[in-house]
Amino acid sequence: MRRILFLAAFLTMVVMSASAQKNFTVWYGANISSMSTDGTSPDSEAKFLNIGVDYTAPICNAFDWSVGAAYTTKGCKDWDPGFIQIDANAGWNFLKNDDFKLGILTGPYADLMVVKDDAEGEKTFSMGWQAGAKATYKDFSLKVGYEFGLTNVFDDGKSKLNGVYFRLGYSF
Repeated sequence: MRRILFLAAFLTMVVMSASAQKNFTVWYGANISSMSTDGTSPDSEAKFLNIGVDYTAPICNAFDWSVGAAYTTKGCKDWDPGFIQIDANAGWNFLKNDDFKLGILTGPYADLMVVKDDAEGEKTFSMGWQAGAKATYKDFSLKVGYEFGLTNVFDDGKSKLNGVYFRLGYSF
């Protein structure tokens, strides 16, 4: 009986501490993608339909981890595919006080292409690695980073999607 009461008290403390923090962030953003290919160099183009949600939890005072899901548009000029993206990041908050936090983050992501936009020979699944910086002031955040494509987007030849991203978020 003591174990059950201890477990119930522990779980209550965990839930209360998680609800006291602002762990969920809804964000809207943009990216400027480029594609590394064999022989040709498609023009980069800014894409503005990027929306998602992240869950962030602290590991200790200076480190946290996050996982997120999003709908993102990537590609290049005259090619606008849409992706469902899942990412996971580890973050180091090197500057932190009650209202402000500044840190760096890095982690893997996986994309599932759901809007193909009339291209032929594209793969529907891709993976990559992202790195960036995040600034948070009270409930608002700005995340800036770079995505390194690790898998080819098209069947024939080298075709990795890379790009800079900007995300404005609100935490609740």
